[in-house]
Amino acid sequence: MTEKDVSLSLSKTCTSCIPVNGSTGLLNQRRLLRVHFRINYKIMRNYYYLFWSDSIQRFIKHNPKERGRVTKPLTLISWTFTLAVLSTTLWLKYFHVYQSKIGIFGIFTAVEENISIILDMVLVFVLIYIINYVLIFWRKRYLLLIENYPLGRFNYTLIILMVMLAYYLFTIFLYGYLTGQM
Repeated sequence: MTEKDVSLSLSKTCTSCIPVNGSTGLLNQRRLLRVHFRINYKIMRNYYYLFWSDSIQRFIKHNPKERGRVTKPLTLISWTFTLAVLSTTLWLKYFHVYQSKIGIFGIFTAVEENISIILDMVLVFVLIYIINYVLIFWRKRYLLLIENYPLGRFNYTLIILMVMLAYYLFTIFLYGYLTGQM
């Protein structure tokens, strides 16, 4: 694709990108591509916020007198994300992409193997909990999310949680079958 073809295709979408001279047209094209990248980045980021807004609003709707508006949805969703991370780690171990003889990540090596796995799960949970808290609940950011994303017709929280739990159960059963542990 030549420079002329790019300028023609971009000029059809944006009238400010019509090249006046060679350099100005190229700068406008680069700006337009940056704008399109930012829009796509915002759209992808918005699915995460839509999911959280939906889960918080549904929790408030079904439990209006509860005081744990922050901790209960955050804990439930963080545990579900933790199970998804651990399922992915199992697949990486099965296909020999990731090797650790003690525990999941090999961080807690001074304790027994079963306790090491539990400590690794708690570590992953705490990391996911902190990341979600900072992105959603820090400085009451969830109130802004509730304003920007009204409660929709679809229950995004239930859909995503069920998909993640199904992935976890599928992984456990299939991993057990393939390794001969079932």
